[in-house]
Amino acid sequence: MRGFAAATAREDAARDARLLSLIAIGARGDARHIDQTLDRLQDHAHLGSHR
Repeated sequence: MRGFAAATAREDAARDARLLSLIAIGARGDARHIDQTLDRLQDHAHLGSHR
């Protein structure tokens, strides 16, 4: 049970880090990077749902 909780916490932390990175990029106003980051996140979410 502890392993599952730890894995969930790591997954949540990784998701939060990706979201914070996306916000930071957006705050800089670099639209090209935001599009690339969104594409990567969508690809990762799509691949993750098929594992």
